[in-house]
Amino acid sequence: MRIRRRWVVISTSLIAVAAWLMWLNACATSPLRVEPVERRSGEPVVDADLELARRYAPWVLHEVHATGGRQDLPAPIDFDGNWNGDDNWESFPRCELVPTLSYAHVETATHHFLTWHVFHPRDWEPFDVGLHMTHEGDGENLQVVVDKATQRVVLLYTQAHYEGIAYANEGCGFADGERELAGPFQLVDDVGRPSATGTHAVVFVESKGHGIYGSLDPSSRASIAADGSVRFERQGLVLRPARAGELVAEPTLDAREAVPYRIESTTAKCWPGVRDGSLVGAGRAFDGAVRYDDARVALDLPKYHRGDRFSGPLGSSRGISPFAVDFGWSAGTIGALFFDPAARWADQVRVPATWSREYVDYPFTGR
Repeated sequence: MRIRRRWVVISTSLIAVAAWLMWLNACATSPLRVEPVERRSGEPVVDADLELARRYAPWVLHEVHATGGRQDLPAPIDFDGNWNGDDNWESFPRCELVPTLSYAHVETATHHFLTWHVFHPRDWEPFDVGLHMTHEGDGENLQVVVDKATQRVVLLYTQAHYEGIAYANEGCGFADGERELAGPFQLVDDVGRPSATGTHAVVFVESKGHGIYGSLDPSSRASIAADGSVRFERQGLVLRPARAGELVAEPTLDAREAVPYRIESTTAKCWPGVRDGSLVGAGRAFDGAVRYDDARVALDLPKYHRGDRFSGPLGSSRGISPFAVDFGWSAGTIGALFFDPAARWADQVRVPATWSREYVDYPFTGR
């Protein structure tokens, strides 16, 4: 009798697990686009730094999956017209995905720091067993550092999941310190041709998990040749910053020309609601508080984009928020590269003697 009961329990458990996996994958394989899609996101929210951001905006070599690639299109955080991260998975098929990157700018006496956020409504896999392989609200970040004296991009930081990677080109005055520089990075001009004096760093974004790497990194699966032609190992789109007044729309996944993306301000759009807490918590855009505290800013920083689907036992809120920018993922330093990049870079790599830690333009306040 005990053996029979034990087998009943085991069988019931196996049936429950099988049903759960079937449900997960039924959700994961639901239609990716339901016509007619609607443009629910409003006009980009910008600030006085828009033209500076446009000048130094990255070119993005974005890998897209052959069948599920619509999930690889970057979009506004409020692509579905609301700030509720818990419904992103469900609203995804009915909404136009307007390619968008958002920026935040701080400035010292010597350098500009432009932190870029790349948001996707879904982090996904073709098949998910429920163990943190997919989740709603996927975010990754990158940062470019510009020398004001030369107007050259001198440092590139990219975030690949919970790891930050630092790149520097030779002759810019930076060297290994606590952190080893991963190598050089590529620059292109306004039409996408490689140029040492170009103002646009080139990054590669992987399909599905959307980790970001410099295009010259060994992990990159795309490259730009000297003549400006682009080669992907698989399938991909080239995303470039939209020109002033240029119309931006959801592209086809086989677009041959570079696709424009919209630019908007993290500072103007998201910071007020993060500072006062109105965008953080259940039914909101962000989640996962961790304390950040420096001489200028003290707050419970949201680590994640909010979500209520998938990610298994590790929790459903997983995509990295625009503010949780650092070289690692430890409490106490998360956010340092966003809120105090001059100090954080100097702590991690050897910087030139002219490097300033004093900010002359600093929009994040609130102690």
